[in-house]
Amino acid sequence: MDLAKELKEGLCSRPKYIPVSLRYDHQGLQYDEQCFDLDEYYHYRAEEALIKSSIKDVVSNLCIPCKVFDIGCGNTKKAQMLLNELLQYQNTVEYAPIDVSKDFLNEVCDVLFQIYGDSLKVDPMSDDLFQALSKIGNYRGRKALLWISGLQIFPKDTQLKMLSNISSTLEGNDVCLITADITQNKEVIEKAYLNFDEQRPNAKLYTNGIHVLNREFEANIDISQFKLEGKYVEDKDVSSASCVQVWLRSLCKQSYNIEKLGITMTLEEGEKLMLHGGNGMSHKYTSNQLEYLFAKAHLRVLNKWENENSALFLCKREM
Repeated sequence: MDLAKELKEGLCSRPKYIPVSLRYDHQGLQYDEQCFDLDEYYHYRAEEALIKSSIKDVVSNLCIPCKVFDIGCGNTKKAQMLLNELLQYQNTVEYAPIDVSKDFLNEVCDVLFQIYGDSLKVDPMSDDLFQALSKIGNYRGRKALLWISGLQIFPKDTQLKMLSNISSTLEGNDVCLITADITQNKEVIEKAYLNFDEQRPNAKLYTNGIHVLNREFEANIDISQFKLEGKYVEDKDVSSASCVQVWLRSLCKQSYNIEKLGITMTLEEGEKLMLHGGNGMSHKYTSNQLEYLFAKAHLRVLNKWENENSALFLCKREM
């Protein structure tokens, strides 16, 4: 689905929403990185520590050489732990960082060249994730897909679709490495995600999709006429997951004619504009929920590493 169609669908739904992916333009990715420095934002540090402690064991489970496809690569710092270990066994590594922001990818490639020079063969892919997976499926060499911190961002129906698409790209000894947030402490989660001070990078990230909508589609939405709110929703059902929900509550009745989308969006006083589709974002999983999700996507878990807050899975396609 193209962005305009996805936005139109979201803004005409009940409740109205903008897709979570819209926030991750170049500026949004910078806000995302700034969140890593917040003391209460446990996830980044827990995931980094897990990858660092397990990476030698992870690589010992891979069939190498292989090309690494990094889905939603971010700043690549965690991927670099994998690349560094692979370079202990190979003179060069093929690496394809994937992100929707071409400008951000260019910056990433410059940094990688400064670090690795010619030992890293970088093949950047500026695509949305589904487009990228379609292209990865056409690659016939041995591959390892890396999806760090990506699974939990999307609504649960999109998670299954993404994992199924990942599974369909895998052949033979191809594998994927997937991380997940397994935190179950409500107090810790709420402290990390539900502080809406407008000067904090997480609040800026949540609302960045509105700024992208205004810039790219001339929506002219007045964000001062909204209040940022949210809650943590606990869900232990095996076919679901706990999550964070975040929205903008309209402080008055207001309408916006968005000509580039061919719609007029009207919000009543008190109405919510959700900042994600589906059930929520920033999902937190139990072991049973992850096992169920992977099985539904026809992914077989070969190995798992975990600490208190994060889990890392090595999977291959269930033939």
